[in-house]
Amino acid sequence: MKTIMKTIMKSKIYTWLSVCIMLLSISSCKDDDVQKDPNKINYALATTAGTFPNQTAYIFGTNEFPTGTVGTSNAAELTGSGLMYKYGSDIYITTFGAPATLRKFTFNASGTPVESGSFSVLGLKTFGAVEFVSATEAYAAPNGVGGVPKLVKFNPTTMQITTTVNLTGLQKDGATDIFYQGMVIRDNYLFMGVTYLDENFANLADSVFVAVINRTTNTVEKLIADGRSNEMWNGGTASSFSPNTLIKDSNNDIYVSGYAANGKPSGVLKIKSGATDFDPDYFFNLNAATDKPCLGLFHFDNGMTFTIRYSNEAAYPFDTGGATAEIYKIDLATKTSSGNISTAIPKIFGSSTFMTKWDNDKIYFNVSAASSNSVYSYKINDGAVTKEFDVTGTCDGFTKLN
Repeated sequence: MKTIMKTIMKSKIYTWLSVCIMLLSISSCKDDDVQKDPNKINYALATTAGTFPNQTAYIFGTNEFPTGTVGTSNAAELTGSGLMYKYGSDIYITTFGAPATLRKFTFNASGTPVESGSFSVLGLKTFGAVEFVSATEAYAAPNGVGGVPKLVKFNPTTMQITTTVNLTGLQKDGATDIFYQGMVIRDNYLFMGVTYLDENFANLADSVFVAVINRTTNTVEKLIADGRSNEMWNGGTASSFSPNTLIKDSNNDIYVSGYAANGKPSGVLKIKSGATDFDPDYFFNLNAATDKPCLGLFHFDNGMTFTIRYSNEAAYPFDTGGATAEIYKIDLATKTSSGNISTAIPKIFGSSTFMTKWDNDKIYFNVSAASSNSVYSYKINDGAVTKEFDVTGTCDGFTKLN
């Protein structure tokens, strides 16, 4: 009897194992089929080629992680230099040129980028910042020399403007041009950088300005200023591929990057969690920490923060002296810098730099150099830097799609 029972049990075990193996085989086949689909876009890129004013922006995707030199044979083309934003699995592009237009792209079954919606703001030329809150709420700040900038709320799903935010209270006497640079969403507020210029296109006031906007009433609650650093010149957001002027950490503290000008250093200011004013007790002097002026902030989990340091001050902050910048790692808590992340990286055009990550392994960043354009990686656990691939033209964005 025991022998019979053992035989029956063995038979059941073998049958169960066979079923499991068969199911695993079917599952594996399905995964292989997905992975072998050459039309499925898993990574999206945007580049700009040409010399101003004859520039073209390219939006395209790849099935596998790019290697070698990545071409643009399957790209959608737009006239002008591009800025890329990402939310969910969608890519958003704005190019320089009136009217300021934000376009949304998805990838069809054949892997081709297809424009699925857009909106424009007349009289302005590009968007200084775009920030997403949800699938139905986002903000965009169209700008342009000589124009009156605006802030619009829009629906990312329908690509329709839902509200033009009332910015009464942000005007300043003597301001010939105003630019909105960078955004952060916290609590019920939108924090937005503001830059004021006089008739000579120079800073009107030597301070960092941030507008605090109520998202319920769509009105300006206040304009805060701090004179320890100077006005910012980049419009990055959490959704962008540009240097950020405002970032938010895991404690909900907001850090604001000011630039060096008129004898004042580039520096980092702080708006503490729950507050809507600058913290008078916090200032991180980036000039002192890196021995040169710096531009922008790139912030990631576990307090990892980077900035762009200009080795040649004559090129700061618009890269007018060529590619002279480097990526430095900094610590917002201790107000120190550990220096250049890799001396093997060629000098870069700082204002074209972005850094992005989608897992806990690597941070990806572009290297727009004098004679090459590439995407590199920074390994989070040991700081190793590796060149991943080259691109044609300046890389405006690189991301893994959800």
